[in-house]
Amino acid sequence: MKPNVCGGVPGKLGSSTNPRILSSLIQRLLEIGAKVSVGEADSCMCTAEAMLSETGIREMAVREGAEVINLSEGDMVNVAVPEGYVLRNPLVGKVVANADAIITMPVMKTHVCTGVTLGMKSLFGVLPERKKSRYHPRLDHVIVDVASALRPRLSIIDGTTGMEGEGPFKGDPVELGLIIAGNNVVSTDACAAAVMGFDPSSIDHLKLASERGLGTISLDEIEIKDEPIEAVIRPFRRATPERKERILSRLSEDLGYAAIHRNYEGAVRSWRKDWQSRQNGDFKA
Repeated sequence: MKPNVCGGVPGKLGSSTNPRILSSLIQRLLEIGAKVSVGEADSCMCTAEAMLSETGIREMAVREGAEVINLSEGDMVNVAVPEGYVLRNPLVGKVVANADAIITMPVMKTHVCTGVTLGMKSLFGVLPERKKSRYHPRLDHVIVDVASALRPRLSIIDGTTGMEGEGPFKGDPVELGLIIAGNNVVSTDACAAAVMGFDPSSIDHLKLASERGLGTISLDEIEIKDEPIEAVIRPFRRATPERKERILSRLSEDLGYAAIHRNYEGAVRSWRKDWQSRQNGDFKA
């Protein structure tokens, strides 16, 4: 399973997948005799090793009996991308390519580059290279390519606490107490986007994925159980579209990487300052 680990700020609610949600799923899978692996790859912002520990996910997963894997290390294999927009046969961890079932388990957030970051965007994080910023000029297309090659069996979106505004790092927590799950990552993302107040067809990678035949984004074509979308809609404040990293990536892979890393470090410093102010009792909402 692939939680959202490297795409957030440690300790900030709504920033990464809640370890308690992950723990419950691991327990259920082990009960039915499954062998469970929890994996994350390095990102522009940080290494998987550091974030798996800082988010508490490594400790929790090991305690529950799951294997924890750095998807940027170990044996790699090429996977085919049928009629890929950008990718043809990218390298991914052999453990991912050979998995009987892939589960994507993101947290519900807005995103400055893709509008929303949900199950499909989380799969992009499987790519093992750290400088993924080189893909940003055509990020939505690459997201669809990865989803075409690695189709998850299950998508579980953690909306217990999401993030709105300048996500995925600088946004604000949103308490929803909601989990959205489905067996098609595109359609599940479409439902989550609608809950967040987005028209699914306005999200480029969802529209592209639907056109590619990976899943419908028409809400009236999706079988929705339990609560209807209308009952749980909570419009999220949207992120300001950020194209700087994409422009810099066209000029230089290193420039794009540096811009994203600097943005992330600024978000971490800001969060730590706010957290310290809360601890000292001098924070004003």
